[in-house]
Amino acid sequence: MAEIVTLEAAKVAAGTKLRNDEALGRLQVITLSSPATAAWAENDTVASPVNLPVGTRIVGYKVFHEAMGTSVTMDIGLRASADVDPAQTVIDVDGIADGLDVAAAGIKTDAGAAGALINVSATESVQRTDTVSNVYATLLAANPDDDQQFRIDVIVALPG
Repeated sequence: MAEIVTLEAAKVAAGTKLRNDEALGRLQVITLSSPATAAWAENDTVASPVNLPVGTRIVGYKVFHEAMGTSVTMDIGLRASADVDPAQTVIDVDGIADGLDVAAAGIKTDAGAAGALINVSATESVQRTDTVSNVYATLLAANPDDDQQFRIDVIVALPG
């Protein structure tokens, strides 16, 4: 049986140092939790205060949520950090998750429904952030029920 050389093994053989997000797996979880009480409205946004450095790779996500209300959906994306862009320019409004159905209580993961910033194929080029950024989420499509709770965990591989 032949052993095929991986891209990572080829880099090591060529004397190239591997970044942490390539083979060493320095994973972190960015968490956004809803406040205990909130008078939610359509298009409300929550954001993480954690700055993701340039070169961060989005690995996946998991959303735990109560029933947010009939027809309510959620997009999770990235925007520039206020530290580098006071306007917090949106990088990708739904790059992590697009149109998650959060109407009824449940748990959502990136299995089969990932955004453009999550690589879902071995043949895709790996997406990495090109500016310091923050994860944010927006409630869409309908007016959410007040005081409903959710937690978003976004798994990232930090650059080395």
